[in-house]
Amino acid sequence: MNRTYLKGNIICALPQLNDNFFSKSLIYITHHNKQGAVGIVLNYKVMNIKGSDLFKKLKIKDVKENLDKEFSFHIGGPLNQNNGFILHSKDYKSDSTQKVSKNVKLTCSTSIISDIAKDQGPEKFFISLGYSGWGPGQLEEEIKQNSWINLNEHLDLLFDIESEKKWNKALKITGIDLAKFSSSFGRA
Repeated sequence: MNRTYLKGNIICALPQLNDNFFSKSLIYITHHNKQGAVGIVLNYKVMNIKGSDLFKKLKIKDVKENLDKEFSFHIGGPLNQNNGFILHSKDYKSDSTQKVSKNVKLTCSTSIISDIAKDQGPEKFFISLGYSGWGPGQLEEEIKQNSWINLNEHLDLLFDIESEKKWNKALKITGIDLAKFSSSFGRA
């Protein structure tokens, strides 16, 4: 059986997905195979933190750059929220970096924050705490039930658009007209 896996793609929750956590979410799929899928939610920003405060908290010393820069943190999913997962452009690599697609890599180490602090990190990055996961065949079944739609990889949705605007932008990409859905789904 030939399977199509979604690694490196973005999935968008459709309006009928009625889940406390995943309603109106956009998820970048970092791993997908017969064992299941893993992804990072892209549009649940929880806070901004000033560089100087972040570097101090992570005990990154001797930093003179990016002290006033605001770093956005997102909840990447309900699993393992004590750990950071950083999606970033392909221009950065460390020992803990994994290739997700030809354009995106994933690093799960504070060394990337240290490198960003010193202007040696990736040009673009997205910081999340936690991740989302599905068991074998679970994501495929949810897609069949019209809970999600695949958008392929859109780097602007990953790196450039403000979190609160990402879901509406993703729906526009799909061509879905929210006006055709019941008002019970709420406003976007």
